[in-house]
Amino acid sequence: MNQHIDKLTRLSTDKASARWPDFPHHRAPHKPLLLLAVMDLIAQGSLPQNLIELNAELGVLFTLYWSTVFPPELGKRGNIAMPFWHLQSDGFWHLQPRPGQEAVLAGSSKVHSIGRLQELTFGAKLDDELYEWLCTEDGRNEARTLLLATYFTAPVREALLAQTAVNIAAFRYSEEILAEAHQTSLIKEREVAPAVRDQGFRRAIVKAYDHRCAVCGLKILTADGHTAVAAAHIIPWSVSHNDDPRNGLALCHLCHWTFDEGLIAFSDSYKTKLSPQLTAVSNLPGYLLTCDGRKLLGPQDDALWPFRDSIRWHRGKVFRSR
Repeated sequence: MNQHIDKLTRLSTDKASARWPDFPHHRAPHKPLLLLAVMDLIAQGSLPQNLIELNAELGVLFTLYWSTVFPPELGKRGNIAMPFWHLQSDGFWHLQPRPGQEAVLAGSSKVHSIGRLQELTFGAKLDDELYEWLCTEDGRNEARTLLLATYFTAPVREALLAQTAVNIAAFRYSEEILAEAHQTSLIKEREVAPAVRDQGFRRAIVKAYDHRCAVCGLKILTADGHTAVAAAHIIPWSVSHNDDPRNGLALCHLCHWTFDEGLIAFSDSYKTKLSPQLTAVSNLPGYLLTCDGRKLLGPQDDALWPFRDSIRWHRGKVFRSR
């Protein structure tokens, strides 16, 4: 394992103080952040085999880590395709070509498009010995410690380690509330850190609704896991303290705002109701008008459809019926 430890601490990265600040030691942080995301997938049981797919789940984790190092206000956007491609130069990361794409992949000097990488490859494999090591908790802890100590300053190390804890706990929380929704009439409130609760509830709702808006049906998912929908509580958390998936909806940003403003509600038969205020003379609600009377686009899993009591509460307390 010493050879893999050596490789993890000697990743080939772009080194330029003009491009990269001091907190990643003036080095591009893409590779260590991608490896942290991969270890999270292993920890949550999402990589039972040694094949790392370039999919939304991996993309979300990479983006969470990237945002920890470079908050959005810094305006420095990460591209997961870059480390996914360039890690093959470090000797333990092996791209897996799709049938018929072997020569194209071998002849490509650089591929920084997520879509193109997905066309050319199934994903990537780690050296088997490294994968088996990372499948152990001790191995992941040692590898994570090495990556953080080598590529980041102390304050960023602490923030990334905290994000790791949130990622793993949020995954477990989302799986728990989805499973419990099938077993009980109402999920009881848990003592969960706000960051874990927020991320876990969002994951559960977006997964249940397959990234589709419950009102208008919009579904847009980028290759790196950015989705057009958010997770909305029907009865707000501040009122209900209820993260039951049946107290949630996946809504695009416009429908989320419209729902929270009481301009859209649902009948007991899950039909969409539009507020008269939405169609006031000065308003131009556009395609929202086509949603009037349309049935809510719920999860394929019938057990996860919204509570009627929740939509009645929203209709009675929030909806602008006049």
